[in-house]
Amino acid sequence: MTVMHPVSALRLFSALILLATATGAAAQTLTVTPRQIDFGDMKQEQSATANVTLTNDGAAKLVIGKVDADCGCTVPTLEIKELGPGESTTMVIRFNSKRFAGKIFKTVRVESNDPVSPLIDVIITANVTTPLIVDPASHRVGFKRAPQGEVQTQLVTFTATEADELEISINGTRQGLFEVAVINNLDGDPRRAALEVTVPADMKPGRQRDNVRVRTNIPEIPKVDIEMRCWVHQALAVSPAAVNWRFKSRFKSSVRVAATGKDIEFKITGAETDLPEITVEINETVPNVETLIVLEGIPITSEDERAVANKGRIKGTLTIHTNLPEQPTIEIPVTYMVRM
Repeated sequence: MTVMHPVSALRLFSALILLATATGAAAQTLTVTPRQIDFGDMKQEQSATANVTLTNDGAAKLVIGKVDADCGCTVPTLEIKELGPGESTTMVIRFNSKRFAGKIFKTVRVESNDPVSPLIDVIITANVTTPLIVDPASHRVGFKRAPQGEVQTQLVTFTATEADELEISINGTRQGLFEVAVINNLDGDPRRAALEVTVPADMKPGRQRDNVRVRTNIPEIPKVDIEMRCWVHQALAVSPAAVNWRFKSRFKSSVRVAATGKDIEFKITGAETDLPEITVEINETVPNVETLIVLEGIPITSEDERAVANKGRIKGTLTIHTNLPEQPTIEIPVTYMVRM
């Protein structure tokens, strides 16, 4: 085995260091100035702009790739993305404080072909002040998907940062779907209040949305609009929600009835339509879990008085009976067309 002399080894190491340094100096190098921007104190929904200089301090062409922010409130704009040695360009950063409150930190990331620092972050900070803090800041209340009959409640809290006393009031929701109540002097603090939002037991099935306007005694923010959403489902789900046929000489379709939860067991006790030309058959595919209602028949003729009276559009209803007290019947529209 050949052993390298210590002096030779040192010279080789020094040569490698010089080679690496020379290679780095010959490459493109991105310098970003400044790396941090502090917009200071801002009010809500206020905009501010700052310029950032991007410079190629290397000896090769610099190519800037993606430039994006971690929030829609911060928008970077960069028109020139290729820089020769020594060249610079300006990136404009626009920040909107939206409904934030307190100290805010956001990031703009710049990607380039700089071999040493391919990713460089610019940190954006601001202190957003407001006479009224609303939580959630989005002014939206969303409830988890739940079966009909389950009551859910959430609080929207309001905190006055300058006034000694806060008072809120409402006149009910726009559509009357949700139950809302005002709590002033929340937890014994006169500067805090809350809006109690409840999904009632009789909320109709489906995706529901409503709004409520909250009035305050804060002159700068006299009103706050709160959006409420929920998704209520029944014990049984039906698919499709309607049966339609167009100009068929014979028709056959199935309606699937299934439990929406693992703890739900049911039985279809009967099914019929008010269209005598359609027969109904009940097939329990998975006992207590899934049932298919099969509809089959032959359309009436164009001379039939019903076809004439309805101009060929025949409408009826499939009525399904279950053993569930909370959902004893299900009605499905049935429609077919007769060519006249």
